[in-house]
Amino acid sequence: MTANEAYDTYRNVLISTAVDKLHVVSLLYEGALGFSKKALEAMKSGDEDTKVDSLNRVSGILFALRDSLDESIDKDVTDYLRALYNFLIQKTIDVNVSDDYEEFGIVIRYIEQLSDIWNNQVMRKED
Repeated sequence: MTANEAYDTYRNVLISTAVDKLHVVSLLYEGALGFSKKALEAMKSGDEDTKVDSLNRVSGILFALRDSLDESIDKDVTDYLRALYNFLIQKTIDVNVSDDYEEFGIVIRYIEQLSDIWNNQVMRKED
């Protein structure tokens, strides 16, 4: 293997890994939306176990998204997103106690918007 071939292989792995990380974020948003909608349906139908499980999963995904932020890219953006994720996590925890599904609609709308931005702007730049 020549040095150029080794470099090309290394570069392709780096690119593949970066794209995979971006795709993982997309999957996390998809999961958060799925569990949010499941939690909302459970709240409306009175299915406490499904509601609690789904809201816990939404919180877990939001924690993962928050904790994966990379300040080295843009500190202002990461600070904003961290605050937004903290807000959404707190709302999700509050809704788990209050069963206020209209209030949970705020969380769902934010996740939908974040997902749309991620998939239509960030992921598109990588194509």
